[in-house]
Amino acid sequence: MADLTAVRHTRLHLLDARDARVASIWRRLEAAARPTYFQTWAWIEAWLAALPADALPQLAVVLQAGVPIAACFLGRRRFVRHGVVPLRGLYLNTTGVTRFDELIIEHNGLLCAPGTACPLGALVELLPRDWDELVLPAVGAGAFAGLELDRRYQLCVDGEVAAPFVDLSRVRAAGDYLKLISANTRSQIRRARRAAGVLELEVASSAAHASEIYDELIALHTASWRMRGQPGAFADPWFARFHRGLIAERVAHGETQLMRLRAGRTTIGCTYNLIANGRVLFYQSGLGQFDDPHIKPGYLCQAAAIEHAAARGHAIYDMLAGDSRYKASLSTDVTQLKWLRVQRRLVRFAVEHQLTRWKRAFVAWRAARSG
Repeated sequence: MADLTAVRHTRLHLLDARDARVASIWRRLEAAARPTYFQTWAWIEAWLAALPADALPQLAVVLQAGVPIAACFLGRRRFVRHGVVPLRGLYLNTTGVTRFDELIIEHNGLLCAPGTACPLGALVELLPRDWDELVLPAVGAGAFAGLELDRRYQLCVDGEVAAPFVDLSRVRAAGDYLKLISANTRSQIRRARRAAGVLELEVASSAAHASEIYDELIALHTASWRMRGQPGAFADPWFARFHRGLIAERVAHGETQLMRLRAGRTTIGCTYNLIANGRVLFYQSGLGQFDDPHIKPGYLCQAAAIEHAAARGHAIYDMLAGDSRYKASLSTDVTQLKWLRVQRRLVRFAVEHQLTRWKRAFVAWRAARSG
């Protein structure tokens, strides 16, 4: 087993994202690692092509005996946090620019050759020294073979969120997905199906068809969020344009999946999934609005998509991170994603942490007093 803890025998090489070697290195590792869609070259290539030149990350390649055994992209950003804390940030497979990172990759981590042990501390030791904080968003369970760090660093856990999923082998074994969920959720789905009428699931088979469903998904999604006083995920033209290009390029490969559930001529909802290596990632949806409270478009669309994925022989239907009640109700299993930061032990961070503690204590005091 290759072990990144053997730092003396391992080195890290940085490449410009536009270097011709980047694609071949990533593809070789991907073929062996079989990652989720967010770490496929199809996603990475579209992401790099969409970024402006000043936001492009570098490819960090971990080499042993000159052979790539792991890789990731590192974004860089210099800024002053809270107006008082200057820092040099590194960002794992992201840019550090909020607008571009709204794409939200999950199950983040290094792309590793099978059998490669990758402790977080070993990665930190391999990195160049010109950084103060390493940001690791939405890190998947098992992404690193341990989170222990040298005393020169500290690990901050900014959040931990459930990521529910459906084990599709269990669906096939049960013969009926509804048998695997609670009696209450099962009853709601069956009642919703009766109220909606005869349902038809439409799966895009061409770029033009996918684009049509994508347009309706955006319209439904945006209308729903505007009713709540918020713009929705597609308000930024850059975000919407990125996905339109990805869908057009990859739908013929079976990687981007646009689905529409209809009852007659009425759209119940549209679903956008990303597929790689037997794992279907539920990325986004747009749902219709109905006066009948028994018609639950989210439940109906998800149940149809899960059953479709099971029938196609996929392994996992991943609902991605979120504490939404419907995700917990429709899933069979759950994992955790963590938002982490590694910081050097600098005075500025000690001051920042103390100020944060004081602020939280003041907010709690004020809330208790007003209550």
